[in-house]
Amino acid sequence: MATILVDLDGTLLPLSAWDPVFREACAQIAKAAGVAAEEVWRKVRRLNLEMAKALDWRAFDWQHLFELAAGELGAPRAPDILAALRRHIHTFRPVDGALETLARLREMGHRVEIATNGHASYQLPVIRQLGLDAVVDGVRTSDLYKCPKSCPEYFRGADVMVGDNPVFDVYFPKKYGLKAVFYGDWETSSKTYAERFGIDLSRTAADAEIKTIRELPAVVELVLKK
Repeated sequence: MATILVDLDGTLLPLSAWDPVFREACAQIAKAAGVAAEEVWRKVRRLNLEMAKALDWRAFDWQHLFELAAGELGAPRAPDILAALRRHIHTFRPVDGALETLARLREMGHRVEIATNGHASYQLPVIRQLGLDAVVDGVRTSDLYKCPKSCPEYFRGADVMVGDNPVFDVYFPKKYGLKAVFYGDWETSSKTYAERFGIDLSRTAADAEIKTIRELPAVVELVLKK
C-alpha cells in the first residue's frame, strides 16, 4: 500500500499547544534585556521566517532562534527550551480524532509516518506524550535530512503528504511527485503563504482538502485512486 506522511504541528497538534513554552522563554529574555516580551517574540518569528524562506533547516531549532534573539536584544543568554518544554508538555493534547485516524490508516494497510519541520529533540518527546508513537511507523524531522520539507531526500519513498502548510505540505511534495492533502482553508492559506514566502502558488493545488483530521482515511483512498 502507500506511505502516508502526516504533519505534526498544526495538523495532529494545535499550534497553540506550544504557547506556554514560548511565553516562558520570551518572558525570561525580556526581563534580562529590559524589553517587552512581545518584542522578543516578534524577533524570534522574524528569524524563523527569514530562515524558513531560505530553506534553512535551523529555522525550526527553537533553541537556536531564541539564542539569536537574546543576543540581538542584549540578553546574556537564552533559556533552555527543552527544559521549558518538559515543564509544559503535560498540557499538550492532540487534535480530536488524531490517534484514531492514524490507527485507521494503518489498519487500511498503509505505512504512516509523522513528517515535521521540527527537530527530533523537541518533536519526539511531544510525539510520545501524545501517544502518537504507538500509531505510526516512523518520524521524519528536518534535522535528520539537514533540510526542511523542501528537498527530495525528505520525501523519498512517500506517496501522500498531509498538512496545513501550503508551501511545505503541498508545494514541495507536489514538486517531487507526491499527492497532497491540505488540512484547512486552501484559498485563504495559499494567498497568505505565497506572499509570506515569495512563492507563486497560483499553479499549485492540493489533491484534496479536509477540514477535520477524521476525514483523512476516506480522502486518502480517493486521492490514491486518482
